[in-house]
Amino acid sequence: MTAVERRPGRPRNAGADEAILDATAELLADHGYLALTVEAVAARAGVAKSTVYRRWPGKDELVMDSLCGLKGAQFDPVGESVRDDLFDMLVRMRDVWVTGRFGQLMGRLAADGIERPDLYREFKARFVAPRRAVNRRIIERGIAEGLIRADTDIEVIMSLLVSPIINATLTHQPALTDRQLEFIVDTVLRGVAP
Repeated sequence: MTAVERRPGRPRNAGADEAILDATAELLADHGYLALTVEAVAARAGVAKSTVYRRWPGKDELVMDSLCGLKGAQFDPVGESVRDDLFDMLVRMRDVWVTGRFGQLMGRLAADGIERPDLYREFKARFVAPRRAVNRRIIERGIAEGLIRADTDIEVIMSLLVSPIINATLTHQPALTDRQLEFIVDTVLRGVAP
């Protein structure tokens, strides 16, 4: 049989990928990583288990792809001012953590990270690290512009900025307002000013 005569296999259904990733996120939010099974994902997505395994070799890879696809595009700072960029970053983070299931998923993943620290580390490397790199660049720009002391610990600044959002979400407090986020940015910037 020549290449022209060969019949192609069944075409891949892109809708199935989305259904599988959505089902994974829903089950993670409802039950956490440890209780999640590929069988449950397939049933929720309305596909065969073999369909899941054709796309992902196992549960860990499926979970990572599902989580990494949740937040959408990475924040790209406008660059007009360090203060405004930090505020915009916090607003975007708050909105993602509060709307949808991302905050609930993060709570589940943090709890499950006790049992699976390797999975939590991989998630941080694939998902959190690129976003922290953007924050780091904003802070480094603040140092270069003389707004932030050069001897300041950048990792601590980033933690000071984002921790109130994480805390509010994971402890079921109301979402921080824009005014509260401005206060956080202004307080941190005053504390690290030269």
